[in-house]
Amino acid sequence: MKTEKLLEDLETLIEASNRIPMTTKRMVEEDEIMRIVDSIQESLPLELDESRRIVADKDKILADAQRQADTLIAQAKEYIAKLTEESELVKQAQEHANQIITNANQSSEELKASSIQYAGDVLKYVENNLEKTLESLRQNRESLKQSNRSE
Repeated sequence: MKTEKLLEDLETLIEASNRIPMTTKRMVEEDEIMRIVDSIQESLPLELDESRRIVADKDKILADAQRQADTLIAQAKEYIAKLTEESELVKQAQEHANQIITNANQSSEELKASSIQYAGDVLKYVENNLEKTLESLRQNRESLKQSNRSE
């Protein structure tokens, strides 16, 4: 900033100086110009150092920001991968549960069919026994009737 002020002072000094007639040249105070030039030479290294420091700070800030952005991106990718993995696990668990339900329904139908078949077989067996018993009872009754007639 000091250099800018010194350059403005130099410009003002030149503009305020007298022109040499018939030329574009001007007469200036050598001591005054040398004082301003010396001051510029003194201030430039300081301002250049400050500029270099600012650029270095800017580069450091940008590098830090890039690292933070990379970290955030990596975290986001991990989170997405985790969600995807969890989603895949949920999907697999749902498919497994659906398979268990399907198997249970199939087993239930098979058991129901077996039970009906078994109950039918038992009832047929009981029916046959009852028919034999009924036939035996009819025969015994007939026999009783005939023995009662014979007397």
